[in-house]
Amino acid sequence: MRGLCAVFVIGLAMALIGGPTFAQDSDAKPIELSKAERAEIENFLGEGVVGKAVAGDPIADTAKFFPFEPGRWTFRFTSGENKGKTQEQSFKTMKKDESGATGRYQNGKDQVDFLIRSKDGGISVVSEQDAKQGVISRFSPPEPIYVGGLKPGDSKKFKVDVKVYDLSDPKDVTHSGSLDLTYSYVGAFEVTVPAGTYKAALIRSDYNGKVGPASVEDTQYRFLAQGVGVVAMIEKKDISAVLIYHDHSKYGKVLMKSN
Repeated sequence: MRGLCAVFVIGLAMALIGGPTFAQDSDAKPIELSKAERAEIENFLGEGVVGKAVAGDPIADTAKFFPFEPGRWTFRFTSGENKGKTQEQSFKTMKKDESGATGRYQNGKDQVDFLIRSKDGGISVVSEQDAKQGVISRFSPPEPIYVGGLKPGDSKKFKVDVKVYDLSDPKDVTHSGSLDLTYSYVGAFEVTVPAGTYKAALIRSDYNGKVGPASVEDTQYRFLAQGVGVVAMIEKKDISAVLIYHDHSKYGKVLMKSN
């Protein structure tokens, strides 16, 4: 499906700046993945990417993971029809917005996510444009992709209304519906990707709902490292592919480099 992020996702990543990965919490203890969930993650990312569980600390400041500044990143597909291929992603703030609170995230050649940063530092997707399918999906309220104030084991629930428009006629609503999103900080893990080895928070996003004729039930994973952002992810294609082509294919990606 994402793209819904995807992810869009939200895929987001920042250049490594060093320092502690989270706000320190001396009481934090590792949270192990279940055998089933680890097997699912390894099926898409491959063995050796996700290492041992480590103590995860509260995510207090989302800007440590995505400071909303221009950047470019290269990811490699680890599964799916594009396995072995690379994808370029980039971000820049909107020139007409002097506040610097809105931005444009280019996810490959065809998908663009328009992001907004809230006063509390959270980052959400306002809309997602798919040039290949010729549609734009709009989310109200914006779909959260970076949520602060969570400790390992915490979850937050959101409800997002979705409208899909024809790009040739932005006033023409082709599909509409809603999604229930559960955003969970699963735990922290050592993650090894071509760009390096990181201590990363695992964020799981569970979607459930119906948009037009398509029932949406999906789970996406993103591993976030401070100063880097997303270093590995598992996601579906964007929502338009689900609606138009009933394409529910899922894939994994790992970070190769950022600049």
